[in-house]
Amino acid sequence: MIFCLTIGRRIAFVLKTFSEGTPLAAGADSVLQPGDFLPGAQSVIVTGTPGYLGKVRSFEECREDLLGKAEPSHVNMKLLHHTAEQNAKICEFFNEKGFQCTPVVGIQFPIKLIASKCGVGFYGKNSIIQHPEYGSWIGLSAFITDAELSADDPLTEDCGKCELCLKACPTGALFAPYRCDVTGCFDFQLGHNKRNIPIAIREKSGNLLGEGCTVCRDVCPKNQKLKPITGFNSPENLLYPSLLKILDITDDEWENGFAMTLMGFFLLDKRYLKRNAAIGLGNFKDERALEALGHLLETGEDEVREYAAWAIGNIGGMEATRILESSLVREKDGLIKQEIESALAVARCPQR
Repeated sequence: MIFCLTIGRRIAFVLKTFSEGTPLAAGADSVLQPGDFLPGAQSVIVTGTPGYLGKVRSFEECREDLLGKAEPSHVNMKLLHHTAEQNAKICEFFNEKGFQCTPVVGIQFPIKLIASKCGVGFYGKNSIIQHPEYGSWIGLSAFITDAELSADDPLTEDCGKCELCLKACPTGALFAPYRCDVTGCFDFQLGHNKRNIPIAIREKSGNLLGEGCTVCRDVCPKNQKLKPITGFNSPENLLYPSLLKILDITDDEWENGFAMTLMGFFLLDKRYLKRNAAIGLGNFKDERALEALGHLLETGEDEVREYAAWAIGNIGGMEATRILESSLVREKDGLIKQEIESALAVARCPQR
């Protein structure tokens, strides 16, 4: 199976973006073929696992207690373990019959593209695989084997004229049917990007704590009558954690909580969870967060302090201005100093 040049270039751009944004993808800037994973590869298998765990609270519902929000499947260890067990059974099935079978791990293989070719689902206009029964809430897994298998037929269903997902995308990342600008997507910026997050993204990301924006799926007509899968309740303390507590999260709390989840795996370090929590507090624009954000600005890691400054400025008002002015006098780091100065300009603006 050789991928066409045009599609390969698109995937290569995404890979390059990820490889520059997160150590997890360092060096992974080329598209791989099945034989790169398994010499003598004959077939690619893609499976889809239902993953709808129910509706989550809105930004406004989280505001009163200053809570963050995660995507349920990304903080659900039970579902993660269940998927891993199912994947292991597939490999064992082929191994017992004398064939090799290896799961595909990483982003260098276009799993969604293959899924759309082999009947798992069809490629939706939101760049997510859609299934007739489970909508776009399915988790994809891929395997390569040296067993020669008959190909399944692709599904003939499509999105028709519907473009609700494109219209609902908060950042315009879904700029055309079947196309997504990954640099404008919350999933990349909050979940994977370890460099600077653009202010335009911060302002629209609400209280999301990592990869898991669901706006395009929430408005999709094919997802409106889905029933949550049972037996996989996500822990509330990870699904809706206190943003103020995250700002002061300890190593033990991180290691025994978020670090064990899929979201934590992508974030890599508690610094980036604290970064996203600071952004969420800035978007709540609630003065209750000023003291904690001011402390973070003074004592936090450099990767977090600039976002604390931005959040304080976004909250605005006299107390926010005082905190920023005081920090500006003491600040030695040039980049953070620039962030404080920008935040001050926003905090002082009378027409907020």
